[in-house]
Amino acid sequence: MNKVGLALDYNNICKDYNTVYLDRDNNDRDTVACMVKVMDFFKTFFNDLMQTFNYELYRLNQPNPLELREIVKKRFFFYSLEKEILAQTFVFQKEKMAYGGLSEWVVKGEDSLLIQNDDEGEGVIFYFIENSEVHKWLLEKLSDCSLDEVPFEEA
Repeated sequence: MNKVGLALDYNNICKDYNTVYLDRDNNDRDTVACMVKVMDFFKTFFNDLMQTFNYELYRLNQPNPLELREIVKKRFFFYSLEKEILAQTFVFQKEKMAYGGLSEWVVKGEDSLLIQNDDEGEGVIFYFIENSEVHKWLLEKLSDCSLDEVPFEEA
């Protein structure tokens, strides 16, 4: 049960913004349009994931399911020059389960997908069991995107 990761950069979804990264405080029309496009992409993407695998959304350390709107927001996806970015971790899974940390998820999170925001607001990272059904689904669903393999680190 080797856990691995795939990083998805937002430039796979939208390239028409006028800054180095998508700054959630930037009111530039092109940047705002790009952020909306990214959030729309993930709303659809996460809905498909949840329907395909019968998953619900959870915070890593909380057993209560969340609404999708808790993850599909600027605060999760995008950096802010004024406020920086708050590192967040969510888990898509079938069962209600809270984890004491990433090391517990590694052991107990068998049929799940963990997602973290990039600390620079450039994309998201998905973690899962290598060669699992969700791994195959991600590769197929994101086949038009440039993905970077990322080793799983518990720290």
